[in-house]
Formats: sequence, structure tokens, C-alpha cells
Amino acid sequence: MLDTILTFVATLLVAVFAMIMLLAGVETWNGAMIEPLLLRRTLLLLIPIAGIGLAFLRARRSLRKARAKREPADSCENARSAGQARPAADLARRRTKAAGRDVAAQMVAESQARAKRSDDAHRAKIRAHVERKAPPTSDAGRAAIALAARACLAIRHVFPPRHPQRSMSFFGSVPLAPDDLDWPMIHNRKGLLEPLTFMGQVDLGALPDGPARSLLPAHGYLYFFAPMSGNFDGDASHFVVRYVEGKARKDWGPQHNPGFLEPIDGAENARYRYPWLTWHDKPEKVYPRFYPRIEIELGWLEDVAEVEEGDPDAGDGFPWEVAKQRRRQQLVAFHGAPVSWNDALSAHAKPTDRLWIPFEGFPTNRRTADVLLGYLKSYIKEETIGIKARLDTLPARFEDPEGSRLSALLERYAQFEKDHWRIFQLATTGEAQRGNALDENQRTELLALLEELRAGALPEGVLERHYMHKRLPMVLNEWIARAAVEGAESALTDPDGIAQLPDAVVEALRYRHSVLRDPDFSKNGSYAQHQMLGRGVAIQDAAELMAPEHILLLQLRWDNALDWHMGDAGAAQYWIRPADLAARRFENTVLTFESH
Repeated sequence: MLDTILTFVATLLVAVFAMIMLLAGVETWNGAMIEPLLLRRTLLLLIPIAGIGLAFLRARRSLRKARAKREPADSCENARSAGQARPAADLARRRTKAAGRDVAAQMVAESQARAKRSDDAHRAKIRAHVERKAPPTSDAGRAAIALAARACLAIRHVFPPRHPQRSMSFFGSVPLAPDDLDWPMIHNRKGLLEPLTFMGQVDLGALPDGPARSLLPAHGYLYFFAPMSGNFDGDASHFVVRYVEGKARKDWGPQHNPGFLEPIDGAENARYRYPWLTWHDKPEKVYPRFYPRIEIELGWLEDVAEVEEGDPDAGDGFPWEVAKQRRRQQLVAFHGAPVSWNDALSAHAKPTDRLWIPFEGFPTNRRTADVLLGYLKSYIKEETIGIKARLDTLPARFEDPEGSRLSALLERYAQFEKDHWRIFQLATTGEAQRGNALDENQRTELLALLEELRAGALPEGVLERHYMHKRLPMVLNEWIARAAVEGAESALTDPDGIAQLPDAVVEALRYRHSVLRDPDFSKNGSYAQHQMLGRGVAIQDAAELMAPEHILLLQLRWDNALDWHMGDAGAAQYWIRPADLAARRFENTVLTFESH
């Protein structure tokens, strides 16, 4: 600051002195004082003012330079000061971060603890239900068991399907229910909660009057679930039924499962059930999680009583023969006449010297194309993987003649897919588009592709397959047959799709939807029937063990149209104690699975 003051004073003195000397020099040059006198006085007044201004400017400039010199020093000093203070600041910052991490860790720990408590509570609930001690069956309960055994509600498919669907009773698809439907979730073998597969629902208010109608609620809906993914143990046989009271409301709708539902029968078995889907990079993501939806109807079939003497039919044969005949008459009256196998959509004995076209208008829709092209893409994928695996075993793949041959095969497969890329796009359509009809160009192009395959457009397969007829072109008719069935079934679910199918195709599908099938039914009376109440079919010992204390709430048998196998022609049976049925405690229903 002192330097600035000295600069100001020195500049002022020098400036004033210089301007006075300048004025004196001008007057000496003129030889007289500056006239007029007012001008001379004004100049004398301006000399100190100008000096002060110049001194101020010089002093300010000097001050700026001094500050500029001090800033680096101040920066260094500040840095040294900050360096001394940084450990404390860093420590505080680390403590703040650590506190934040502790809070986050605490929140995670609390969330995990809540999840574990919920998980443990769910396990305890299941275990308590499994291990609960049921009270002895009362006399009223035994009367209810006897009443339920004397008659059953037989179930049949509505075929051909009605459009629009008129009933809230159906198998497959997803439940039509309120948003708060409690979808059963059970711990699988990995200890993870997994939703069960939806099997079907029954509208109790639409049930016809009959001998045991009083046992079931007058209104409401029953929803049946089952552990179909193959990932469960015995605990999954409990909590498999849900009951919703009252009538359906306008805010009800399709309810999808609350978690990730595993493929039907599990991913490992699904690759054999849906081989046309294995071409996907992750086929386990696209395997079906739900069964196809089929509307059902229910009707009463009474247990046939013993034939006594004096009975009008007593003379028709032995009592058991008469009873069997009466039973058959009831079955035919409800299910219709037995249906014989129709091979119109079967690959058996179909021509191989020309392209087999199952019916006029084939291929019908995107579903048909999806299956056909899926088979082909999966076949190419399998062969390509097999060729690459064989190439990897060759020590000198580029010099070896076998390596050259296999490399040429890879190029042929790649070129084949490139040449037909447009038609292959039909295999990537979404589920919502699979019922759409193919246009004439798509149908023509797809038939041309099938003819190329029949004529041997692809090279002979190198992959070792268990059966020679699984190679192209021998396997082509099997692909066509499966695609024809899948496409026709898909068309039946759409009111516009039915028009795509000839009547003969609909009749060929009837066998898949029928309970009574010849020659088995006419020959020995055998059949596989879904039913509510009545006597459960005895396959091993479950029916005999459960029947004395339980009522058969529902029995599901194998069903081609629904793709239900139930093991080897087995049955899924839902059993409930009469006291639980009377109190509407359907959550206490127990499921048994048996097969041959």
C-alpha cells in the first residue's frame, strides 16, 4: 500500500511540474502571457486536476501489479493451509460416506430380514397345513362323502368352440378373476418361491341342478392350480385351490401370474414337447407357460345302482353287465357318440414322392408357418452345431478333405437361410399375430420352400440322430402334420379363423377333444373323463386312501387338446374333507398325482 501512495505523490508532482513548464514554455515562445486572462486561469486550474488524474491512474496500475505478484504467494499459502486442513476434511467426508453406506447396508439388511421373515412365515404356513391334525369325520361328513360318491359332474369340451365364449368355466389360459386373486406360490426344490400353473376355473353359479348340487356353493368361482413345472416337492400339493365368492363384476379380467412361471413340464422336457422352438438363442424364455384355453360344460352322471330282480333290464344279462351298459348310455347321452381316429391330419401313410398338403388352404395362418419354419430353423441349428463340433475335432481342418467338406456344408446352410430370409421372418412373429391368416404370396412362398425341402435342397444331415426318419426329407411330413394340427387349433380359437378350415378338418380335430373314443370305448368301455365329485379313478392307491375321508372336488385326466399328459395316462385329483367343503375352506384342498 505504501508503494501505491508514493507512486501517487511522485506522479502528481511530476505531472504538475511538467504541465507548468509546458505552459511557461508556450508563453516564452509567444513573448507574452496567454490571452485572454480567463483562459490562462482555466489552464492553471486544470494543471493540478490533470496531475491528480494521472497520479490516480498510475497508482491504480501499480496496485494491480502488486496484487498480481501476491496472488501466487497467497495460492501457495492457501494450498499449504488446505493441505494442513485436508486430513480433517477428508476424515469428515469419509465418515459421512461411511454413515451413508451404513444406512444403505442397514436398509438392505432390514429388507432381507423382512423377506426372510415373510419366507419363513410362508414355509411355516405350508408346513402347519401339511402337518395339521384333522378332526375325525362326523356323521354328517360321512353322509356328504356318500352323497358325493353317488353322482359326478362330468366335464366335456365345447367343440367346436363358441364365439364369443359364453361361460366362465374353462380349462387352460389364465384366470378370469378380480385383481386381488391370490395366485398360489410355493417354494420349489431350490428354495425359491415359484407360482403354480393355472389349470382351469369353474363357475359354480352355472352348475346344473343335480343329486349332489347342495354340497357346492350356489355362487362363486373355483380356481385350480397345479405344480406342472416339475420343480416342486410334496408341499406343492397344498393350497392349490382358490375360491372367490359372489358373481363376476365388470372390473374382472385376465390375471397373469405374479412371478416368473416356469415352462410347462420344465424347460428340459419342454424341448421335446415343443421342438420347433429350440432354434431360439434362449428357448427356455419362449416355451409355453400356459395351456390352451378351452371352454367346458358340466353335466350330472349318476352312479348306476345294482340291478335287482324285477328290474325291466334284469333279463338283458348279468347284473354287472346291465350296470355297465347303463353307465355307457349315460356317458353317450352327455359326451355324444364315440369318435374314431381320423388320420386326415396324420403323417401316417402320406405320400413322399410329392409334397403332401393336408387340406385345401394349407398353410392357413401364422401359427402354421411358425411351427413349420421353427422345425426347419431348429433342424438347421442342430446340424450347424453338429458340423462345427466335428470340425473342432479335426487336427488340420483347412488341409483335411473332411474339413473342406464340412466347411462347404456350413456355407450351404448359411446360403440357404440367406436365400429364404423373407419367409423365415414369419417364424419371428409375436403370439398375438399367430392366428392371422397368411396371404396368398406367403402361402405360395412357404409351399415352394416345403417342396424344395422334399426335393432335397438341404444336404444330407451329419448329426447322429436316433431314428433315420427324423432326418430331412423323411421327417418333413411329420412337421407338416404337427403344423396342420397346431394351425387348425389356433384357427378355431378365432371367429374369423374358423372360416379358414374345411369342415373335414374340424371333424378330424374332434377326436382330440372327445372323451369317448373308439375302438376302446365300444370294445371295453375305457375312457378318460374330467369330473367334479363322484368316484376318483383308481390308478395306484391315492383314490383308495383318500376316498374314505375326502370328497373328490375335481379330477383331471390326460387330454390331447390341452396337452395334458398327467404322466403316463394318469390323473390329478383334488380332494377336500367334507367339513372344509361345508365351511368353504377350499384352501385346505389336497392334490394327488398318479400315473401308470
